[in-house]
Amino acid sequence: MPESRRGLAESVTDDLAQLYNLRYLTQVLRRETKRARRGCRPLSLLIVDLDGFKAVNDRCGHLAGSRVLVEAAALIKASARETDVVARFGGDEFAIVLPDTIPEGAVAAGDRVRERVAAHPFLQGEGFQTALTVSVGVATLPDVSISAEGLIHAADSATYFVKDNGIHVAG
Repeated sequence: MPESRRGLAESVTDDLAQLYNLRYLTQVLRRETKRARRGCRPLSLLIVDLDGFKAVNDRCGHLAGSRVLVEAAALIKASARETDVVARFGGDEFAIVLPDTIPEGAVAAGDRVRERVAAHPFLQGEGFQTALTVSVGVATLPDVSISAEGLIHAADSATYFVKDNGIHVAG
């Protein structure tokens, strides 16, 4: 890969998770929001939060916690469609941009992520078999917002609603 392309790829990629970073996520959401509004098409966003991640760091150490993030990133990316954009939102949170996806389709995508994560034995290669779950917040344009920032806020708020109410996926 030429140096300029490698530099560009590095500038939009999270070093640890090898997914897109927050800066790129924001750019994609702004672009996709404009496209969705122009074409009167839905656009959904999932925020995926690892439940109990702090306990992994406390019990197994931060290096193991980093490995969990890498494994989770791979599972989340494998759960997405080719047209979706998967990014590390920050810390133990990930985001999936779902173009042309209605709320029901976004909830189904969130359930798919949740099921794959719940079935995965994290840290198996390190001699642990840690089970984790995720909470998934869903937001769809134009139902909850007409802006990229509003979509992020709505999906993030839905994630907290999910955590506070003991459910797994909600929008």
